[in-house]
Amino acid sequence: MGPRDSESFLRSRIQFYSRLKLKNIFPGEWESIYTGDGIEFMGIKPFEPGDDLRDLDLYTLIRSGEEEIIERVSGRQLRVFIWADLSGSLQKSEEAFFPARREIRDNAIGMLAFSAWNAYSPVGLCAFDREIRKFFPARSGESYCQEMMDWVLDQEYEGPVPGDIPKAMAFLMERVPPQSMVFFISDFQAPFFEDNFSDVFKPAAEKFDFITVAVRDPLETNIPLPRSAILAVSGDEGGGHQAIHLTPRKLREIQAVSTSHLSHLRGNFRRAGINHAVLESVSLEHCHEALSGLFQSRRRAR
Repeated sequence: MGPRDSESFLRSRIQFYSRLKLKNIFPGEWESIYTGDGIEFMGIKPFEPGDDLRDLDLYTLIRSGEEEIIERVSGRQLRVFIWADLSGSLQKSEEAFFPARREIRDNAIGMLAFSAWNAYSPVGLCAFDREIRKFFPARSGESYCQEMMDWVLDQEYEGPVPGDIPKAMAFLMERVPPQSMVFFISDFQAPFFEDNFSDVFKPAAEKFDFITVAVRDPLETNIPLPRSAILAVSGDEGGGHQAIHLTPRKLREIQAVSTSHLSHLRGNFRRAGINHAVLESVSLEHCHEALSGLFQSRRRAR
């Protein structure tokens, strides 16, 4: 099923379970960051199917006939943000060596965004490569989730663009409110991740419920290659085009390097105090199982 079929995401119900502990002076006191049934005014938004009719702004309705919803603060929800890597190795290209990475990433974005919507949680998105390509502040609504997904899926291949991870992390620290849940989705192939990067991620892990989602093409796992093949591929993070004579032995060597790199990533995540999930299939069932499993393990740990 392709990621453009929004029906596949509308039913997404990953149960988020935050490990954050509220850090306020008085027990139970904290600043609400979601809409709900409280009395404190937060904002106005256009009416959407499924909104509570009791929240209609009657004054605006009588005056102009426009249907708008009054959003009020609630003390029980958490903002969700998705930081999505759009660098070269995750772009759609006929010459991509690992073509499934982008679809897996897009499936994860859709599943997380619509799961947040189904949990009545505002959700936002930041798409980055060497620049911050697009930032959607956290908001509620099915149409807003669809808008974010449409933008991601409409992005065309722009060549082997490297990712600037420090810039993306600095933007995260600047724009996201504390006590938010943040999913950082990437294949972690940028040269930045070849060395120890835990010190760069640790501040985010201390400020947010920061979760990394590592995307791997099925070819990077233990899938065998029945016979040799010649592939025309493009460099992912800044290289040029080249032809690769891929043999079963060569693929096993690539898989071994990928497994070693994943172990390196996990070590850095552990040192930074970060929970992570690994996605290795375009199957929505696999994506749901991997992400849900992360939160189920958190519940068991409590």
